[in-house]
Amino acid sequence: MLSLLLALKILLFMNITRVKHNRALVFLISLLVILFCYSFIYLRNNRNKYRLGFLFYTIVSLIMFVDVVYYSYFNTLPSIKMLKQVGQVPAVGDSVKTLLSFRNILFLLDLPLVYFYSRRKRNSRRFNRYISWGIPGGIALVLILLLTILSKIGLFGPVTNQELFTYHAKDIKKTIMKEDITNIETLTITDIAELKKRSEFVEGKYTGLGKGKNLIVIQVESLQNFVIDHFHEGQEVTPNLNRLIREEGSLYFNNYYQQLGRGNTSDAEFVTHNSLYPSMEEPTYTQYVDNTFYGLPWILRDNGYIAWAFHGYKKDFWNRDKAYLNQGFQRFISEEDYDLTETIGFGLTDVEFFKQSMGYLKELDGLDDKPFYAFMITLTSHNPFKMPEKYKYLNIKAEYEDTLLGNYLQAIHYTDKAIGQFIEDLKREGLYDNSILVIYGDHFAINSLNKDDQKLMTDYLGYPYDLDEMLKIPLIIHIPSLEANETITRIGSALDFLPTMLNIMGYKNEKGLMFGVDLINYEGENFVAPQTYALKGSIITDEILLEMSRDGIFENSRVYNIKTRELLNPLDFIEKHKMVIEEINKSEYILKADFFAQ
Repeated sequence: MLSLLLALKILLFMNITRVKHNRALVFLISLLVILFCYSFIYLRNNRNKYRLGFLFYTIVSLIMFVDVVYYSYFNTLPSIKMLKQVGQVPAVGDSVKTLLSFRNILFLLDLPLVYFYSRRKRNSRRFNRYISWGIPGGIALVLILLLTILSKIGLFGPVTNQELFTYHAKDIKKTIMKEDITNIETLTITDIAELKKRSEFVEGKYTGLGKGKNLIVIQVESLQNFVIDHFHEGQEVTPNLNRLIREEGSLYFNNYYQQLGRGNTSDAEFVTHNSLYPSMEEPTYTQYVDNTFYGLPWILRDNGYIAWAFHGYKKDFWNRDKAYLNQGFQRFISEEDYDLTETIGFGLTDVEFFKQSMGYLKELDGLDDKPFYAFMITLTSHNPFKMPEKYKYLNIKAEYEDTLLGNYLQAIHYTDKAIGQFIEDLKREGLYDNSILVIYGDHFAINSLNKDDQKLMTDYLGYPYDLDEMLKIPLIIHIPSLEANETITRIGSALDFLPTMLNIMGYKNEKGLMFGVDLINYEGENFVAPQTYALKGSIITDEILLEMSRDGIFENSRVYNIKTRELLNPLDFIEKHKMVIEEINKSEYILKADFFAQ
């Protein structure tokens, strides 16, 4: 009976994780593993075999539950390495609750009934050793032969990338075995030369306008691009950001994309500061906490700046307190440095965060007559976007009330109001006219991979809400000395932030390597290579989005024209795909080899 129930759960698991190719083979392997385990358990002459059967059933059900919850958000299965982050689950409990759909909970609902069933079963029949060893041995032999054949015909990877048991077996093996970095792609002399050339400081448009000025960068939680200049029932959702974009001296990048790894928000800031691809094994701040880096904080410090980071939450969340040291920050103003007079969701409200940070900024401004770099991370507009009634300033249309979209519009409107107040405070304290102010989103708010949310957003926006729209975040740079206003439509991502800001600040990257480009002056074709939500090998350009197939077979990938939504042939873009893989592998080598420490 338990074998049948697990087989049904496997079918549900395959449906939720969207197994599209080689479905019969994926199911067959899972079924053989289940039959092997249960025949091995139940054909033993062991009085506890029904309890062991229930234990196996429970463990597999829990693994599937965790997998589908993780997959529902990240569009990929989790790695065992992510167990290190279990301690963070209570902090994001409200966000996790939004993923607990009835379909996901089905993996756990039957456990009490199965428990009572197993308790009532009695060991009545005994089997001879030929049966007790022969049946599981035969099943194991069939399984081994099948995997061998799949390996011979080139389907081992595509099938095991999607199948529950073999995926986790491969992941555990990879985690346990010490990785030999000599087996991964290295940087050749030619590669280093090309990256150094890409990192060269070239005089161009807006070069050096920020030289000697303070730099204030605000990473806004879940700020998506679609809310910019957006009205809901005649109400401006982000009036303060819109006003800043229209102001003289502002540059608005409206074709700018998130770039994340396993560390989500923390990886957004890592990529932003270092122009390197993040880790896809663990959060970069955890896996490479002891690496040597040479990103924006270090470059500014080498040019006479003082660099501080600000965040109204626990200092050890995402390992920031340790990681910031090697990132180049001299001081981290965290939750313990603020008075928690008002909290929403995660912690300190954005209004209080900006209000109380002003005192630290004034202190920073007076240190040694040096310009400063202040990196600030907001918090209130975090999923699930539940705001107290008194801060629901927008009148949300009835059909969107208490939906993820309606809640998000309220939350981001609140954060926009907090940013507006902060800008006025900067002006009142005399900091605004002597500071470059940068605002960008860390990542999306509403997931297009969830069919219900995708339909909701498509109906609401009036155009397809797909990966290209989901991954797009705004970047706004205000330069006080600039007598112009420009919207820059060139495609870019967080990877391009560092070289773009170095041009504006007028400083060279003397020691590091950058994988991004200056979005203002670079003359070649640019691209975005996401690795989360769209798997490694995916690519976004001004024209197309290529979403790599989960089974790893390039021909099964989805490609569409961003403007016309027309589906295209993946094989027409295989060279771009190979180039993206090479880029990511080179960056991975820099992380694994601690390249800048050499």
